[in-house]
Amino acid sequence: MIRAFVSLPLLALTACHVPMDMDDNMPVKTETRSVDRGKAEFVRVEIKMGAGELKVKGGAAKFLDAEFRSAHPPDVTYNANGSRGALEIRSPKQTHWGSRGGDNTWKLNFDSQTPIDMVVHLGAGETDLDLSNVALRSLEVHMGVGELRLNLDGDYKRDVDVDVKGGVGRAEIRLPRKIGSQVDAKGGLGSLNTKGLKKDGEHYVNAAYEKSTRQVRCKVRGGIGEIELIGDSE
Repeated sequence: MIRAFVSLPLLALTACHVPMDMDDNMPVKTETRSVDRGKAEFVRVEIKMGAGELKVKGGAAKFLDAEFRSAHPPDVTYNANGSRGALEIRSPKQTHWGSRGGDNTWKLNFDSQTPIDMVVHLGAGETDLDLSNVALRSLEVHMGVGELRLNLDGDYKRDVDVDVKGGVGRAEIRLPRKIGSQVDAKGGLGSLNTKGLKKDGEHYVNAAYEKSTRQVRCKVRGGIGEIELIGDSE
């Protein structure tokens, strides 16, 4: 271990009511939504979550299969212009459930074929981004307050650029094993720990870095808390 301080329509929408959210007297609902990317060859995805629990992974049948459990489900919009698609999922502006503790869980499943540029803005809560089975091109994460688990251990077919801006809390970032990875990481007011990586000048690299023709280039800037970078686990 190295340790240092440092517009196409939504295709499906269903909803069912479940018990009341006592914090704001609004019923907590579960909604499922599916989005087809149409003729778009790649899609920019922007996720803006005020507070709650966010889970993202690949393997969906459509471009997006999502489930939202919330008193105030997010606004979901998708538009395609030629080969480019744009998907936005954001917390409703008029609500303030984030400060009142209501149940708010988003589960987003993307397909494994569509190239994606993803931007994630987080407020407060827990976030699990398992992008190992997503055709990721780039990723930008703006942490808020809470815990982030980011899995980049995919066999990506192209180079991937990743930028993680720390907030307040803990971030665990799992890097690829089959392809190369290079990390430019600096902690803020907290700790920066690495496992299975070696120092190469001002960067951390994995065992596949020197031989791989594909790379995940990751820039991490810590906030207040702990950042853990995990490379080869052996």
